[in-house]
Amino acid sequence: MKLNKKIITGIGGGILAVAVIVLVSAAGARKKEAAKHQNQAKMEFKNAPRPVRFERVKAAPLRLERSFPGIVKASEETALSFRVGGPLTSVNVMLGEPVKEGDLLMQIDPRDFEDRIAALEAQLSGAMAMQQNAQQDYKRISGLFEQKVVPQSDYDRAKSGLDAAEASVKSINAQLQMVRHALDDTSLRAPYDGTVTEQLVENHEMVKSGNVVLRYHNIQTLEIVANIPENEVASSAAMKEGMQVLVSFPSLRGKSYEARLKEWSTKADPLTRTYASTFVLPAPEDALVLPGMTANVDVAPNRDQSLVITVPVSALVSDEQGGSSVWVYDEGKGSAALRNVVVGGLAGSSRVVVLKGLSEGDRVVVTGSRLLHDRLPLKTAAIR
Repeated sequence: MKLNKKIITGIGGGILAVAVIVLVSAAGARKKEAAKHQNQAKMEFKNAPRPVRFERVKAAPLRLERSFPGIVKASEETALSFRVGGPLTSVNVMLGEPVKEGDLLMQIDPRDFEDRIAALEAQLSGAMAMQQNAQQDYKRISGLFEQKVVPQSDYDRAKSGLDAAEASVKSINAQLQMVRHALDDTSLRAPYDGTVTEQLVENHEMVKSGNVVLRYHNIQTLEIVANIPENEVASSAAMKEGMQVLVSFPSLRGKSYEARLKEWSTKADPLTRTYASTFVLPAPEDALVLPGMTANVDVAPNRDQSLVITVPVSALVSDEQGGSSVWVYDEGKGSAALRNVVVGGLAGSSRVVVLKGLSEGDRVVVTGSRLLHDRLPLKTAAIR
């Protein structure tokens, strides 16, 4: 028996349509169920306590500090040179090696000066012999002149001879002293306890008088030169010799040392409007600080001993009127409320003074404050 093809096609189409409707309905149900779970998860996340950190407000003395960059210098720096010239015969220094005052650093060949001294000493012997003869002649002629045996001209000649002989002895003695000094100057000695920083000539070279051969400094005491702005100088009543500051070095983290003001310029730099100030610091025993290193000079121009309330800058949020507010945590409610505050100047680099709006004991949210809203459940961890 043969079926009508149209009837079969109609039945197949109807079954397919029913299947499609069933599938679409199932997909819609699953989508609604997924949306329902998603909304439920959003509500749970929205109502879940948000983690924040708070700081308990307390009043403390305010100390305003200012930090200025500086450069380390040696307390004494000297460019050493010979007062005489000649070939070097010895170099007794090493860069960076400590040297005591009076130690021999370099030596010029002393033979030319020793020979000159020997020649002058021989001349001096001859001049002294001539002086002795002139003294005897003068003594004899003087006696005869008093007896009026010899004329005035003989007496004058004897007196002139004695004066010339004495002058010759003095001249040779002066030359001897100069050459002996020059002989001493062939030895270059350390002027004070210090360290050689640079050697500009090598052994056996011919050096000239006055040419720098060594650079030398003393780092037992260090100087820190910092440029202090004019407003700090004007507002600081303590800007006087001996003022105490704290000096720290970027290369020595966590360490600071006391230094005192030695001198300062009373003329401002025309470009930066700052005053060069020099602070002295004994060389630290627990670290090596060398000239040329950078430093930070922490100056406390004034210390206000009145108690003030400060909060981290991160705790502040701006309100719609452009003012400042903070979120104050209420432990009983488990949430935070926004409170308007009046702020003053900075206290250090990361805190601000609150003049009005907070009291001691208030818990101020310091992290995540810009993401909060009213009645949001919070869970907190105190900072301090």
